[in-house]
Amino acid sequence: MERSALQYLVEDLNNPTEIIEHNGIKYSSRDLSRIPEVAPKPFATKSLASIVELVSRESKHPRLNPLIIHVVSPTKVNVYSELRDDLDRFHLYTAEAELPRITLGSFIDLEQMNIMLKSTFVPTESRDALIALLGGIKEDNVRTSTDDGISQTVTAKAGIATVANVTVPPIVKLAPFRTFNEIPQPEGEFLLRLRQGPVAALFEADGGAWSIQARKNIKQYFLLELEDLIEAEKLIITE
Repeated sequence: MERSALQYLVEDLNNPTEIIEHNGIKYSSRDLSRIPEVAPKPFATKSLASIVELVSRESKHPRLNPLIIHVVSPTKVNVYSELRDDLDRFHLYTAEAELPRITLGSFIDLEQMNIMLKSTFVPTESRDALIALLGGIKEDNVRTSTDDGISQTVTAKAGIATVANVTVPPIVKLAPFRTFNEIPQPEGEFLLRLRQGPVAALFEADGGAWSIQARKNIKQYFLLELEDLIEAEKLIITE
């Protein structure tokens, strides 16, 4: 043992920690540091189903009951243990959804827009109608469009040798893939705008209502899949 370490031990034994009370408040004669408890690292997953499986298997552990599922956002869920004696919790698992890239709020060419609508949006009548509309627009059509700031009118190809004036809907309801695949993708309202190029853009126009619905859908998924644990008071689900 080094001399400095031995000297420290001797000094420590000769100067024990004292508890001093003054005006009803207790003080220590030296600083004390708490030895942290060994905590598990959060286990990362990609789906809600994996959270259900992990919670179902490990909810029997006596130190983890009750478990808490926190729906953080449409794309993230965390699972924690109950409050421990040190007023802290174990962060046990986390799930983050893998989502396709969706371009919102920026103008892109019509071919890219159609590809995005077909590959990253849930098939609906509104989506299919928008794809059909954009598929009939050419550059000269957009140059002759009218725009009152709310809706737009463009000349779209209606047949082999004819054209027709088509009013572009200012607001369209669409359901992009923006949350976990295990739950219904919530519809949102989007403002559609066209420019010369031709290019088009979708802007979110529902004030984030879709996000609230997505979190509710995630919570409902867990309520159904883990009903037994909830009834046994071994699981709490919160947003």
